[in-house]
Amino acid sequence: MSCLCPRAITFQGQVVADGEVGEVFLLFSPGGEKLWVPGWEPEFLYPSGTDWAQGQIFRTREETGEAVWIVTRLDHAQHTVEYHRVEPGRYVARIEVNCRPTHDHRTRVAVAYSFIGLSEKGNQEIDAMTQHAYDAKMGRWTAWINNHLASRGR
Repeated sequence: MSCLCPRAITFQGQVVADGEVGEVFLLFSPGGEKLWVPGWEPEFLYPSGTDWAQGQIFRTREETGEAVWIVTRLDHAQHTVEYHRVEPGRYVARIEVNCRPTHDHRTRVAVAYSFIGLSEKGNQEIDAMTQHAYDAKMGRWTAWINNHLASRGR
């Protein structure tokens, strides 16, 4: 068996949302993302009957297969959450979300994604990732979130 040298990379970006911090933070819960992420359909596994809790496990279907998510840290008072997403045979991703109010009643959301390869395939995917593509993703998220926030007032 050959030794895998896992690749690792971290991207940081931000979203500026046109809403109050408490409302925006809830949009980053597994159920809250259903309101603004096209095609997002989490399957809640454990514990049953829980909307959002530290230690929660859920599953999503990604373009390349299944992903298992774990809420590894959740602090409602500080508006921060950390997820670990495992895509078997590809990589593990740590997602950190930190929401902070701005002076103009908006919310600045810092989002960091860290990837660690679990296979040569995962390493190759990580090698192909760029900050430019991540920035574009944050731009899409900003548009989707703000479209959702604007539509609730209609």
